[in-house]
Amino acid sequence: MDMKKIRNAGQKFLHFGFVQFILRHKKALGIIVIVAFFAFLVYYLVANPDVLRNVVKIGPGRGIALLVFYFFVVLTNFGIMVATVRLCKKYLPTRSGLLLTMYSSVVNFFGPLQSGPGVRAVYLKTKIGLRIRDYTFAMLFYYFAFAALNVSLMFINTIPWLSVLGIIAMIVLIAAGTQKLGFGHLKKYVFAIFILTLLQVLCMVVIYTIELNAVDPSAHYTILQTISYTSSANLSLFVSLTPGGIGIREAFLIFSESLHHIPLSSIISAGILDRAFYIIFVILLFVVSTGLNLKDMFVSKKKA
Repeated sequence: MDMKKIRNAGQKFLHFGFVQFILRHKKALGIIVIVAFFAFLVYYLVANPDVLRNVVKIGPGRGIALLVFYFFVVLTNFGIMVATVRLCKKYLPTRSGLLLTMYSSVVNFFGPLQSGPGVRAVYLKTKIGLRIRDYTFAMLFYYFAFAALNVSLMFINTIPWLSVLGIIAMIVLIAAGTQKLGFGHLKKYVFAIFILTLLQVLCMVVIYTIELNAVDPSAHYTILQTISYTSSANLSLFVSLTPGGIGIREAFLIFSESLHHIPLSSIISAGILDRAFYIIFVILLFVVSTGLNLKDMFVSKKKA
């Protein structure tokens, strides 16, 4: 496997002027975004008190569905991590991988500057000897698939043929890149990453559809609108300046309103609902993963 070519491509990207500026000032930029977002949110809620009333209308059925589909998202993250590790010719036990995915998902939300991927990289280096830079650059397959898929689907509500063309072009580029970079014999893991990324996006479409219908049931948003909305929200992953993408995701959705045609009131209401339920989800995730870890420790001590 030729990791050198991937590392060189990644290094070139990291040396772009704009990327360097973001990396040097990401902490300050993150604080500015959070303060600005909460100032805007308070102002908007004072001016539009009906927003909070819409948020609390969600029933237990929708709440449980949100938690279930967020767990499916975690499972896709687990599968992507396993495929990436195999791409680097390493092996990670299933139980350890699942616990790592759960813990890093919690850290990714509550930790500074979405530090979940860093936690996974450090653990994999310690546990199975996978070099951090090899894991990081192998993850470029996932980031490329995630970005290309969401950019393509962002136009599905307004220019559907462009979305189809973008997805076809992405598959061709992945196939060609796999051969060019010397991953031909490992292509099953590359395409596993692509399929799991697609499933991840579909899970997020279901989540956002539930949330939008809960906060504005009379709007009757189409599936194409929610796909475009989801794709716009997902792209905020690449500007991870704040924990949980607070303020960043909302900005992406507002700027792309001409593509998904979902109004500001629904964006704010669905955003509040999503953050509330995701906090509940990551707390449950932490409790479950901690319980499983303590069980493993207890069993190990008992055997000793």
